[in-house]
Amino acid sequence: MTEQVFRRGRADVSRARTAVTAVFFVTGAGLGVWAAYIPLLKAGLALNDAELGLVLLGMGLGAIASMPLAGFLAHRYGPTRVTALAGPVYAATLALPPFAPSQPSLAACAFLIGLSIGVCDIAMNAHAGAVERAFGRPIMSSIHAFFSIGGLCGGAAAAGLIWLGVGAAPGMPLAALMLAAVALIAAFGLALPEPEAFGEGPAFRLPNAAVIGLGALALCSFICEGAMMEWSAVFLRDAAGAPLAIAASGYAAFSAAMTLGRLFGDRILERLGAALTVGISGAIAALALLLVVAAPNAWVAYAGLALAGLGFANVVPALFSAAGRVPGVAPAAALSMIATVGYAGGLAGPPAIGFVSHAFGLRAGFLILVAAAAIVALGARPALSPPAGPRRG
Repeated sequence: MTEQVFRRGRADVSRARTAVTAVFFVTGAGLGVWAAYIPLLKAGLALNDAELGLVLLGMGLGAIASMPLAGFLAHRYGPTRVTALAGPVYAATLALPPFAPSQPSLAACAFLIGLSIGVCDIAMNAHAGAVERAFGRPIMSSIHAFFSIGGLCGGAAAAGLIWLGVGAAPGMPLAALMLAAVALIAAFGLALPEPEAFGEGPAFRLPNAAVIGLGALALCSFICEGAMMEWSAVFLRDAAGAPLAIAASGYAAFSAAMTLGRLFGDRILERLGAALTVGISGAIAALALLLVVAAPNAWVAYAGLALAGLGFANVVPALFSAAGRVPGVAPAAALSMIATVGYAGGLAGPPAIGFVSHAFGLRAGFLILVAAAAIVALGARPALSPPAGPRRG
């Protein structure tokens, strides 16, 4: 009888893992759909680059604004309930942008998408942390891999629709409907066999030293990831002299390498522990970005970008996993603080690269990323040492 209960419990935990992985996939796929349709949305409203920039900024601000509230909701009601609701709501918001009649209304739609992303991001990571604790071994990296896989699939699917002549008005609502259906199905499998522990401490509090340390590493990691999205193609084209087609695929190489690294990251984290894994990862990323800066040709720079993707692959999953084990702080509260700081870095990184590059050149601008990755390497041990370090399963 005890063995049957154990097996049923393990089956429930495995089902919850599959369900939350599906929510990660939906979240990434939605962003892929949004990114693919941005050019059509821009053309439809005849926006210039500055106006589009404000629209994109609105999404980031929405995500940052909602994360503290998401931490409170996940702490108060449990990440299972919040994830079950936030996933379908996020998918539904993707249907709104094609019907925006003006730039301000499109910015408002982007802000709403950002709000829903922020809530979904915190809730699903808090739930994934609870599932990981139930498993008793690292699984966060492989779950995060499906966010990246979702982004690739969503972007590819939307690009296929566009190639077939399906515009934003039918294409984005269709994608929203399909993703909402997946999120709704996943919602029924999220529940753990026992209610997840919400952790000690209030939902809102000032960050302690452990949270500050993890937040600093998240800030540095997100600065680099955000800069890769915005500047990798520009660097390959303008600084390394790559043909346009090669330059345009630079971020894809970074993302594909990151996805590959995350698929194998759980085994690495289980063997080495979070502190050593993040330290080595930061060192690899710093050396890879230094290779990009010093690259004599486009192919060396391209290889450096891919290697940087491998380096950063398991940093954020390890940090988010550690957030659930900060003593005296509710897991969702710690996660919301760390993620908010990290996303702020993702917003601040690309403009900082732009300012430095304008004054001193792109290679000098990318030295900011080298420094950020070096901080991750050097700060991993103090930030991820026990009791915030990984538990071995």
